[in-house]
Parts: sequence; structure tokens; C-alpha cells
Amino acid sequence: MNTKELQIARIRRDKDRSDVAGAIGMSRDLYAKKERGCTKFDPDQIAAIQNYLDLTPEEFNSIFFDGKLLFGKPLTDFSSHQ
Repeated sequence: MNTKELQIARIRRDKDRSDVAGAIGMSRDLYAKKERGCTKFDPDQIAAIQNYLDLTPEEFNSIFFDGKLLFGKPLTDFSSHQ
């Protein structure tokens, strides 16, 4: 997970850690630990963050998959990644 990109996305939307934590149902302290990468978000929390911050597919990929998702490419491009 790209912790810096998550922080940037949150700040760009004028949200603080308490806002995101409340929206996804956790304490601010736990959210802060997860945002810093001390512990991992579970899939439901990732989905809730994506929805709350309205992340673009590119932001979502960059933050949670370190840019490794291969979306938007022709199927022929995938053969080189096997």
C-alpha cells in the first residue's frame, strides 16, 4: 500500500483522519495506524475508503495495489505478464 498517496488523496478532499475513520467505522487512532502502514486495511475497509473518498480507478490502483493492476489494457498486453 502506498501510504503517502492515501494521505495525499485524503488531504486533497479536505478530509482529516477523523473524518475517514468515522465514515468507515473505526477510531481515529486505528485509522491513523493503518494509514501509516503499521497495520493493514481489510477488503471491506478498502472498499469503504474508496467509496468515501470517491477515488478514481487510477488513485485506487496507486494507493492499494502500488500501480500493479493492469486495467484498461488490451488482452494482448496481459500475455507478457504471465
